[in-house]
Amino acid sequence: MVLSNHRSPGMMTQIMMETSNQNLTATLVQVAHMYYERNLSQQEIAETMGVSRSLIALYLKKARELGIVRIEVFNPQNSCDELADQIKKKAGLKQVVVVPGSHNSAALTRRAIAAALARHLEATLKDGDCLGVGYGRTMAELADQLVPGRSRSVDVVALVGETADTLAGTYSQVNQQVQKIAGVFNGKPHYLLAPMITGSAQTCQLLMNDPTILPVVTLWNRLTHIVTSIGTLPPITGENIYIDEETMQQFIKVGGAGDVYAHYFDQNGQFLDHPIYQRMMAVSANQIKKAEHVLLAAGGSQKATATASLLRGGVITDLFVDEDLARAILDEK
Repeated sequence: MVLSNHRSPGMMTQIMMETSNQNLTATLVQVAHMYYERNLSQQEIAETMGVSRSLIALYLKKARELGIVRIEVFNPQNSCDELADQIKKKAGLKQVVVVPGSHNSAALTRRAIAAALARHLEATLKDGDCLGVGYGRTMAELADQLVPGRSRSVDVVALVGETADTLAGTYSQVNQQVQKIAGVFNGKPHYLLAPMITGSAQTCQLLMNDPTILPVVTLWNRLTHIVTSIGTLPPITGENIYIDEETMQQFIKVGGAGDVYAHYFDQNGQFLDHPIYQRMMAVSANQIKKAEHVLLAAGGSQKATATASLLRGGVITDLFVDEDLARAILDEK
């Protein structure tokens, strides 16, 4: 053991004496335990053991040198980056962003996820792009997290019709999100002024061809970006359901795992067909799959099965999730 010259002969002698016997390790462990685990000060330890505070400082230094004490600085972002790399490789995605979650607040976690998605859109959207937007808490948060910057000639398009009055929360109002997001980019909003579910297939077709709606429907064929959250089957408690109970049970019976804007898919990420889609004013599953960038933003480990299932289908290109969901996705078989 090498001691620097500033140490007093008395302290050097005491440590050298202890080094020569088997009690040194026990002493170092005892001091380290009191300092690091019991949070006693060096002075308190010195008084307890009847030695000087300077000697306690030397004991602690020696404990670190011998590996009895190992100090590790944990950066949560490093863990998130590692999780993102694992998911990116496993699912073959263009980009994965994992944010540290707030275990005490789903709202704060959702805000962090939306902020990550917002930064991505601000950096990548360019003139001529066509961005599709729908409903959901995360989508509503996205509109609030975007920061006005360079004006871009982008089209911002509603992907689904509006829901019933009984679901009239801020996050259910699609056209409101379209307006806010288009405003941030100084782009052009395209509203879908129609109900999400119509009374019949004939009514749906008539509305699709209406001169005020047809331009929006036409834009669905040139979407470059789609931003979406994800629904689960069975639904999470408190989650809004945009289809009737009977139809939802039918999707569950045929192996439905979740949905993207009411387009339900199975555990392999394959979209399921159903007569309800003949009555739905919404972008089609095929149009979703054709978009160059489909960006999924979701949070909470309870969405792991739905998210992992959708990733298997190869629809999603970019993923924005919290740490809990990222770990749960990797645990999915």
